[in-house]
Amino acid sequence: MESNKIDTSKDYIIDEKKPKTGYYLQINNQNCHYKILVNDLLGCTYNDSYSAFSVRIPINTEILKSGEQKLSIVVLPNQGDKLTRNADITISLMRYADMSNQTDFGGSTTIMDWEMPAIQDKENLSMFRFDTIFKAEVPYEMNTIHYATDLTKMDKDILLKEVVNQFELMHDYIKNDYDKFNVLAVESVKHASMPVYQTEQELLQVLENNKKGFTEPENKKILQPLENYKMVLYGNGRIATLERLHDSGRIIWGKNPETGNEKFSLPLFIYKDTRDNQWHMW
Repeated sequence: MESNKIDTSKDYIIDEKKPKTGYYLQINNQNCHYKILVNDLLGCTYNDSYSAFSVRIPINTEILKSGEQKLSIVVLPNQGDKLTRNADITISLMRYADMSNQTDFGGSTTIMDWEMPAIQDKENLSMFRFDTIFKAEVPYEMNTIHYATDLTKMDKDILLKEVVNQFELMHDYIKNDYDKFNVLAVESVKHASMPVYQTEQELLQVLENNKKGFTEPENKKILQPLENYKMVLYGNGRIATLERLHDSGRIIWGKNPETGNEKFSLPLFIYKDTRDNQWHMW
């Protein structure tokens, strides 16, 4: 993976005159883990040992343009390999009218409420999935996805080798030379900043903050080696990542030495651009 040598500036379009709408999911869960996909892009995953009773997550970065959006909610066991009758999750999809309004983001509207049906032990379910469609209006378009190679058409062994090579490179940079990693990470700044209406400078500061956290001596000690992973494709087969085998968590992570749980992690996704046939950070 090299720093971006293709011009992606025309991939990103924003109409500054239109309202800066924001879409969020309010999630309440008990006794289960979950994964949220928007347009088959990973919005969030929850695999902690303890229930996060209420969180609100933004999903604009997975909404690439106005129109119909696919929302998928995958509910997984938090213990064992079967969902129990105690598993429960409720989700509200919310739209904020104007994220530039610092008072209340222009007020919110609830688009959808959903609660997982009660599970009976006899159903013996290893997971529960709910798919739906909603419409979103955003003032931007992000079109890099159109130049992302359909990875499902590649030889699986070659694809896995290439993806692992890219992650090994990034893991080495994170461990030994974080500045080199940030050179690669700059590619994703445009994609990350536009849908949340932040400046690129603000996102560059986030990269620097990540560097400070990962390079702290105590965190460097607990950064886990790149092992025990599986390759997962998102974005309808155009985005690749590696996830932990035991809980599908992020493969770039630090383990709490006292609890064995995740202390910190870094989401990393890559795609192969058809314009130069090279891997780039998503």
